[in-house]
Amino acid sequence: MFKPKALHTAICSTLMTIPSVALSQSLMEEITVTATRRATSVQDVPYNISALDGSKLADEGITDFSKIARSIPGLTLSDSGRSKNGINNGIVMRGLNVSGSGNEDFPSLTDPVVSIYLNETPLFANLELRDMERVEVLRGPQATLYGSGSLAGTMKYIPAEPDMQAFSGSVKGRASATDESDDFNTDLEATVNIPLSDKLAFRGTIANLDNAGYIDSDYIEELDSNGQPTGRAISKEDINDESVQMVRGTLLFTPSDATDITLMYNYQKDDIGGSSATAAGLKGYNSGTKVLEEFEREVSLGSLVIKHDMGFAELTSATSFTRNDADSIHDQSYNYGYSGFWSYYAGVPREVVTGEKHYQGTSKTQELRLASNSEGSVDWLLGLYYNDVEHDAQSYDFIAGVDELYAMVNPQAPDLGYSNLLSTEFKDRAVFGEVTYHLSDIWQVTVGARYFDQSFSAAQSITLPPCGIYCGEGPTGLSEASGKEDFTDTLFKFNTSYDINDGNKVYFTVAEGFRHGGANGVPVDNLSTPIVEGGVFAEHPDYLFFDPDKSLNYEVGFKGYPNDVLRYSAALFYVDWSDPILIVQTPNGGFPVMFNGDEAESKGVELELGLRLSEALELNIGYTYTDAQLTKDFFIPNVSGGAESSTLGGRKGDKLPGIPKHTANASLTYSQSLDMGADLVAYLGVSYKDDFVTGFPDPSSLALNSYDEIDSSLLADAYIALDFSSWRVSLFADNLTNADDITTSDGNGKYIGSKPGLQYDVNLGDQEYRVRPRTVGISASYSF
Repeated sequence: MFKPKALHTAICSTLMTIPSVALSQSLMEEITVTATRRATSVQDVPYNISALDGSKLADEGITDFSKIARSIPGLTLSDSGRSKNGINNGIVMRGLNVSGSGNEDFPSLTDPVVSIYLNETPLFANLELRDMERVEVLRGPQATLYGSGSLAGTMKYIPAEPDMQAFSGSVKGRASATDESDDFNTDLEATVNIPLSDKLAFRGTIANLDNAGYIDSDYIEELDSNGQPTGRAISKEDINDESVQMVRGTLLFTPSDATDITLMYNYQKDDIGGSSATAAGLKGYNSGTKVLEEFEREVSLGSLVIKHDMGFAELTSATSFTRNDADSIHDQSYNYGYSGFWSYYAGVPREVVTGEKHYQGTSKTQELRLASNSEGSVDWLLGLYYNDVEHDAQSYDFIAGVDELYAMVNPQAPDLGYSNLLSTEFKDRAVFGEVTYHLSDIWQVTVGARYFDQSFSAAQSITLPPCGIYCGEGPTGLSEASGKEDFTDTLFKFNTSYDINDGNKVYFTVAEGFRHGGANGVPVDNLSTPIVEGGVFAEHPDYLFFDPDKSLNYEVGFKGYPNDVLRYSAALFYVDWSDPILIVQTPNGGFPVMFNGDEAESKGVELELGLRLSEALELNIGYTYTDAQLTKDFFIPNVSGGAESSTLGGRKGDKLPGIPKHTANASLTYSQSLDMGADLVAYLGVSYKDDFVTGFPDPSSLALNSYDEIDSSLLADAYIALDFSSWRVSLFADNLTNADDITTSDGNGKYIGSKPGLQYDVNLGDQEYRVRPRTVGISASYSF
């Protein structure tokens, strides 16, 4: 078989000729952004904001947020692969994070700490970034500017709009090879812009991505026609292949000079062959998985945005609907095998436990916004927001041979050991706004507020058929719970900025952020009655609901262009985080739930520097220092036989999970016009992420299932391109030095020591997620 590695030497040798002043973002062009709900330059925004334009995204092959995190200072991601990233948004800013491990497969019951928008639509899933005009990143809470809640910051993905002036389009293709893989990667994309009249235009994009796998496993259990292990383990290579298809269509109608109507539809389908994790006890890119962890997902998003210029103000109506359906397989064999309850099942052969998860999520959103157009001393914005989110998730764990072990006829399904059905609904109604008073041409003061009224409900049912009446009601061992809760609150914001001179600005912001609370729906014991309720895995009633968490963000910053060749931005921030919503596992049933800690804080420094070293050479550097920790002990409640108790969850001074203290990124871009009528562009980018922990350490009772220490990571990307008027051809390398860095893990404490049943010579259970090995290839595009 031909090995794609034969391609590596030539391409990498070419890329290594790029000027080796190693060190991410483009400069001296001023990018216009709309993050403040008005078109303005990055320099004029009185907050810490970064922006990447569409050409940079395309040139560097940035097509989803896992790679964006390498290019934007202070943006981090505990990357656990496309499957888990497709369910939950794990982007982190300013040290606010709920979990640093990759072991959560169910959807989050609250908002992510960083809100994400596709144009005017809130996003709760990772989507392909194709045919983008730009990406904007606002650091700090934005509750008075945006409808969707924001605890730490907001990201906006802004697609390119239809153009009524000319027919145009582009075709792009990438082919590459990845170390440790025996197949090629391909990426095809096409965009067309069609003016249908002087008032109507259509723009469409279609893409197909196929990434070869690079993880191998020698432990796949062979199953017979009845789904039972044959006793033979088989080997499979490149199990984590990825296939993604997406299409987006946008129709723009301008019935008058004052009105724009935009109708957009975005569809994406993901098919993932297996997890990108390796086993901690094995060398190289090898997994101990016994079951292929396949993942399929379909996301549909439709939106209607109407903008009308009323003269004194612009009225915007944004209506959207999102649906996210996912089906996945998870290997639960080691998770079960190293749990205390496994002693009851240790007689089953081969210890093969297959988890099936099904998830359906829908979101309906309506936002109305009125923004002033006046040129006077007062600017204002007023908004109304409504969001209705419904989640339905089903989990089924099948223990191969359990029916035969207990000589039982399973009352639900053959070999079903556990089921968990969860249904949640969240409704958010809010009014928000800001008023800016310009004291002079160089000094402004802004105040903002948000009032919201939220309701949430959850219902959960759990069965344990092998345990039956000993673990719950009836032959299935049923436990059920449900709950509803309402919440209202008001948030505030203050901002002021002063232009020191034409090129430099200083600003100060105090802003509150929030995420909604909710209901976990786990079975609980009502402690007000003498009867023990909820079954054998009944939890303390404190797990039924979790409260909203809030952040109070203080920020002072400086930004500017001191001269024609230098751009800088510097910010100091301090965040007081009250009632932080953490992901924990309950003590009795091990259910993943949202649970409020007590208090935490995060403080740090954010720096960006852009420097044009010469007409041809541009340097960009970003650095963030973050110190995020608990400021008060919190405790995990428990109940057994009606008696309450508690254990330590985290201590004052413990680091928050998933937060590196130091992150940095840098890039060097060389551009030169050639006599042949083309521009030569060479790029070298480096990103660094400091070491971090995935949970709270001993003596925390959570350490066993979540704590691990992840080493620092240093990654480099590069490309060299010839850019003609219509054509562009480039050679590229992602992970140029072939680093085998770990991005996160499931926590290793549980998998160390003795266990009931089968014994393993090495640690096969702790899953360590790896960056994709060095990938080198060629890309070409044609624009017309």
